[in-house]
Amino acid sequence: MIRGEYMDWSKAKTILIIVFLILNIFLGGNLWLKNSAKGEVTIVSTKEIDEAKKILKQEGIIIEADIPKKISPQPFLTVSYTNIDAEKTACSFFDNLDEVEIIREEDNITYQKGNRQLIIINNGIISYFNNEDSEIIYDNLDKEKAEEIAYEFIQEHVGFPSNAVHDRTVYYDQSNSFLVEYTQIYKNKFISSSCIDVLVTPLGVKSYYCSWIEPLGYSGKPKKIISPVHALLQIVDILEETEGEIKVTDIQVGYYSRQYNAAKWHAVPSWRIKTNEDDTYYINGYTGELEQ
Repeated sequence: MIRGEYMDWSKAKTILIIVFLILNIFLGGNLWLKNSAKGEVTIVSTKEIDEAKKILKQEGIIIEADIPKKISPQPFLTVSYTNIDAEKTACSFFDNLDEVEIIREEDNITYQKGNRQLIIINNGIISYFNNEDSEIIYDNLDKEKAEEIAYEFIQEHVGFPSNAVHDRTVYYDQSNSFLVEYTQIYKNKFISSSCIDVLVTPLGVKSYYCSWIEPLGYSGKPKKIISPVHALLQIVDILEETEGEIKVTDIQVGYYSRQYNAAKWHAVPSWRIKTNEDDTYYINGYTGELEQ
């Protein structure tokens, strides 16, 4: 991390605690009437944001993202797994099931043909790998072309979900390949567990992964969530061992959920924080804890 000549980690933590207390007093006193009148809406002042930015900058964390200043209370989101027609899906990847080896296990089905493999798990997760030897198809593969190929691949095999949006594209220079990632949006908020990844190489699409959650609707009374400033301060401990300057490129509220062996469960409101290192962190909106 980048630190001042005389600043050590112990001193930085002390400063963070002091600042956080000041912010709490500010929120609790000056904004109490506003929050009460607006049903626990969290309002973040410019002063609060500026103070947090100063502290984070001292720890080598630069905030380039727009920090939301008004955050409404959020309820839980009830979700479930998406039901998959395994045979129909397999046919979309292999045209037909002739000469396809089918291996059925307790919680998944594997379809194997040559060096191509499709795994469909009972919880709705789909994984496809193409390890066939092939010649170069795309001589001048770039980011824009890779995203076009990824979209067409999804559309051809399983259909592109109407609530999917492009999240990011990661470039691997050693193989000149691109990992194109999509996430699910529900009423303008992301669902972290819902993702589609497509690996596009000069030899074609080599892998596809889909974990798509079915949102069933909100559950329970909306509750006040922590401010984005609080969420940003939480990542200092996480990034303390990182060398060099870290830039926060995006912060927004949505829903985070682990995978559960259940018919349905609750996704929790969370802050998603992205950095220039292609790292993503989720901070629980209710507890302020890092989600693993």
